[in-house]
Amino acid sequence: MSAPARRAGRRAGGGSAPGVVGGRAARRRPGAALLARGDARWRCATGARARGLGAALLLALALGGCESSQEKSAQLERQVKLARAQHPEAVAKGLAIARASSAVRVLETQTVHTSEGTAVVVTLRNASTHTLRDVPIAIAVKGASGGTLYQNNAPGLEAALTSVPLLAPGQQFSWVDDQVQASETPASVSAVVGEAPRAAGAIPQIVLTGVHADEESASPGIAGTIHNDSAVAQQSLVVYGLARRGTRVVAAGRAVLSEVPAHHALPFQVLLIGSASGAKVEASAPPSTL
Repeated sequence: MSAPARRAGRRAGGGSAPGVVGGRAARRRPGAALLARGDARWRCATGARARGLGAALLLALALGGCESSQEKSAQLERQVKLARAQHPEAVAKGLAIARASSAVRVLETQTVHTSEGTAVVVTLRNASTHTLRDVPIAIAVKGASGGTLYQNNAPGLEAALTSVPLLAPGQQFSWVDDQVQASETPASVSAVVGEAPRAAGAIPQIVLTGVHADEESASPGIAGTIHNDSAVAQQSLVVYGLARRGTRVVAAGRAVLSEVPAHHALPFQVLLIGSASGAKVEASAPPSTL
């Protein structure tokens, strides 16, 4: 059976019990998120290999399997409105950067490619004295022959795959796209960052604790707890995870949490593309809702 067929079979999940994907407990595709309700640490997971507004819709529908029909409808509506509000033109027409940013520097680009997929990591630094929000980022992945394998400019991509939610003054940040569709091993990746608006008002405080390599699941991952220490509920909050050996990124992935309520903490799990064995793991989660 081909690798795509095996991956499709795992995503289908057969007749697995709740919380089990593809017949394996705790195995989730890159981009899966753990959510919690109350003290019961209720969990419901969904893969994030879908794209664009479709990703938001699938996430809402998957979560709806654990909710009432009214909750499901409300969740779906929130996801669609959020995706459209963040980057309405990019969602409808696809990302296009007319002018490179004068404030944000691209420090490094790296790729991770395995039979499970391809991830791109772009390390940025905000050289300005202002907090920037919704920073557009365009990537182009090329093969050994110089041909373009992938660009993130297709219409309908979710905002987190075409922009960085927030960059504080002087901040260095590694952005991850783990939904790159490459038919062969990438040879290089370039990135261009566009001009971005300044963030106004108080910035929500998001804190990650207990970040560690997750050795319980069948796939390499990163787990921990995310704390929303602000009065603003975070919608579609992305946790970016990396594993490094020295300066080299050897594994990367994302987890999307549909909602992190104000003054609330939730566990998270990021599944990685690549091998994290013997590597140092790290995670970050810029505020998504101001």
